[in-house]
Formats: sequence, C-alpha cells, structure tokens
Amino acid sequence: MTIVSLVLTWVLLLALEGNAQDKREPIRMAVIPFEDILGNASPDATKFTQVLLSHLSREEKLAARVAKPDKPGTTVLDRETALALAKKQDAVYLITGRVIDATTGQGNSGLPIPKMGRVNSNSVTSEVKVEMEIISVATGRTVERLRAEGKETLRSNQTWVNSRLGSINLGGSTPTHSPLGHAMDECAEKLAKRVLETLISK
Repeated sequence: MTIVSLVLTWVLLLALEGNAQDKREPIRMAVIPFEDILGNASPDATKFTQVLLSHLSREEKLAARVAKPDKPGTTVLDRETALALAKKQDAVYLITGRVIDATTGQGNSGLPIPKMGRVNSNSVTSEVKVEMEIISVATGRTVERLRAEGKETLRSNQTWVNSRLGSINLGGSTPTHSPLGHAMDECAEKLAKRVLETLISK
C-alpha cells in the first residue's frame, strides 16, 4: 500500500468516526418534578420544572422526560422511587432539584418637576434560585450538584402634570410580561447549559 493510500484511508477513518459521533444518541434523562425549599410541590416549583424541560429539550445531545409516578396524585418522590422510575424510562441520569427562592418585590420612587408636576417610577423585581442534582441511574450516586440564579426587573413610569383642576395623569410605560417568568427562564437556561457541559465531559 502506497503512502497516498495510507493517508486516504486514515482520512476516511477519521471522517467515519466523526459521523458516528455526530449521530450518537442523545443522553437520556429522567426529570423528577422540582420541590420548594420545604420539600413540597408548590406551583412555582412545578412551573420551573416545565421551563427547565423546555430548555433541556432544545439541546440536541440531551433527551429529557418527566419521571411520572405510578400512583396518580403523587407529587413528591423519594430517591429510591425516583431511580426506579428512571430505570423504567431507560434513563442514564436522574435530575432532581428544588426551588430555594422565588420572590417578587415592588419599589417606587418619584421625581418632582418644579411648577410642572411629577414623574413616578414603579419597579417589580423577581429573583429565582435553584439547586439541582444529577444522579447516575446505574449507581445511584450523585454525579454533580448545580446551582443557578435568575433575576428580572421591570419598571413603569407615570407622569403627572399640575393644572388649575389639579394633577392630571398623562400615563406612561407599563410592563408587558411577568418578571418572575423571565427570572425562571434565565435560571433554567443556565442550568440546561451546565447540565450539557457536565454530561458531555463524562
């Protein structure tokens, strides 16, 4: 075999290996519905689970499904039960977690304009903090613990002008979306990226 043939064979093998890696099946994961800091299935925890699943599903190298309990109405699962459900789904990893903070606060301030009126500014700030655990279904051991945060602040302004009839509200900007929803989305996106980075490196 000539040197040219050897080189061509080597290049072909590399190309075939690259195609095999590209076509590798996505990593299967079972996601247990998240809990709140008290270990309960709160509406915020349930909502975050849905948002996280949405982000995980966008990653081509990951395949995430909710691990549904056998008994209807069951919302909180212990580790052994969760692992058993993950095995039924042929999942390689189990994802569990809890929402340790999901709060929304309001603030307001005003700026007087001499002889003309006043501009009021209202703000709504939401913060979300989540802890996640990646568990190997085969061994039952924790592979990685992750933590992420999300924050969103929305502001609205109202302008008041003085007149002989009193103050007149000229209106202003108003928020068009939920700050808590955006905070959850930011937090979930960070976690999905870190899950991908963690599992691809294994």
